[in-house]
Amino acid sequence: MPATFYYEKNDIYPELGEGSDAPFESNTRLLIFAASVGYSRGRYVDDPAENGEIRWNYISQNQKLSVIVAALAYADHNDAEVILKPEEQIETLRRYGAGGARVIKEQIIDEPGSNLDNLIAFIKNTQNEDQLTKQVGILEDIEEEISSLRAAQD
Repeated sequence: MPATFYYEKNDIYPELGEGSDAPFESNTRLLIFAASVGYSRGRYVDDPAENGEIRWNYISQNQKLSVIVAALAYADHNDAEVILKPEEQIETLRRYGAGGARVIKEQIIDEPGSNLDNLIAFIKNTQNEDQLTKQVGILEDIEEEISSLRAAQD
């Protein structure tokens, strides 16, 4: 398992993930959000830049973050085995994270107005109640699957 991995760090990170007034408490959480955006918009970058660095244990040791990353990789690969393969999860996170970060830059950072207002509008515009409920159910199912696979592995 890698200690750290590199990701494409564009202008969204200092604006939304760093500093006391940033809407995201860390660049790690922002990367995961960006990857979710990238996946939902079909924005995948084959060869993302490697100008940002994150410790893998920030994700792997946080159950909520690790479930989201595993769910993204599972959705992308359509293979349950990916849940036990951190390297493949990282690749999915890096590639969709880069694509999503570009979408966020275009639709939040580059738009006039405050970044927070633009972020709220972006989330409201892409949120659909029925879809959100379905996604939460899927994540809960995946979390149960991960727990059973990890228990079987021990």
